[in-house]
Amino acid sequence: MNKLKIFAATAVILFSAAAPVFAEGSTLDIDASIDTAVKESYEVKSAGISVKQAQNSYDQAVKNASSYADQLDEGGDNLDKYTKLTLMQGIANPPAEAKFSIYKYSNQGKVAENQVKLSAYTQYTALMNSRDDVELENQKFQNAGDNYKALQLKLKLGMASPADVKNAEVNYYSESSNLNRAERQYNIAVMKINKILGRNIYTKYDVLLRDKLTESPYIRSYDDYVGDALKNRAEIANAAENINLRKFEYDVIRGIFPSKYDGMNQMGQYELNQAKDALDADKIDISVEINGLYNDLRNKSKMLDSKKDTFALAKRNYDAAGVKYNAGVISKMDFDSKAVDLKAAQNDLKAFQRDIWMAQIKLNLACGIGDDVSKIK
Repeated sequence: MNKLKIFAATAVILFSAAAPVFAEGSTLDIDASIDTAVKESYEVKSAGISVKQAQNSYDQAVKNASSYADQLDEGGDNLDKYTKLTLMQGIANPPAEAKFSIYKYSNQGKVAENQVKLSAYTQYTALMNSRDDVELENQKFQNAGDNYKALQLKLKLGMASPADVKNAEVNYYSESSNLNRAERQYNIAVMKINKILGRNIYTKYDVLLRDKLTESPYIRSYDDYVGDALKNRAEIANAAENINLRKFEYDVIRGIFPSKYDGMNQMGQYELNQAKDALDADKIDISVEINGLYNDLRNKSKMLDSKKDTFALAKRNYDAAGVKYNAGVISKMDFDSKAVDLKAAQNDLKAFQRDIWMAQIKLNLACGIGDDVSKIK
């Protein structure tokens, strides 16, 4: 009966994930917390400031345009082509360029929001993995302590040698060190997530409300992902809008210098061609990026069944050990060893499922407006 109780208790510890006692604190709901983190993000705020500055530049450019228009009217036909072009560009270009900046920085703000989300989710899954590691190391530490105490008793009864006790002692202190290291890593992970979320880095959590893992990922075709990315990415939208801007500025030049052999005309055409080349380069870069993310997700998904099989085998071995332990065939130490093996396999599976979830998030964000502010030009 006593062994049955121990067996049941071990199962509860394994599957309830409640083995270690974490520092008391609040509940962390990562999805709800990210909304606040986005609003408080430096990158998001910076993009918002840039939009306002661009709007001010547009308003000022519109005011300045009237002065250039007056000069153009006053000069009339007496103005040479170069002066007339300068005045025309003063009227048309600054407002158009400011409007482009408003558009670009607005997109940058949306990308910055995704960048915060990706950073938070990446660190949160690392935090979940770290918490699982602490639970596993705590289980190993408890087992080592039980074994050490048992051998000390056996030594007194003449059923164990001093060498056996010494080895158990070494293992006990080794597991203690491993547990301390895992707890430090967990605390560091908590500090990192707090920094991303804009909280006091010493905030503690006793509940991590949501796990982020994928048990059976849905993967669309590669062409679907690339098609979405080339349609939605901020780099593409900005590059296309830049082409429109350069075409507009080229049309201003052509109004004064219509010949494609004229130097001013050629300069305008060069700027337009450069903008078109930039769009083509962005399309190539994005396609390469999506290819890498897509292959990463597919490769991870192919390995998922192997991880599930490993866990299923560990579960069968654990169940079989439980039967043997209750029948008195194996020792508690042997049974506890199988429980540790099961917890390790469970951690490995969950960590891999989190990796797949993150791979999906990265691919989905990359197929939307994007998640890397550094790529916005």
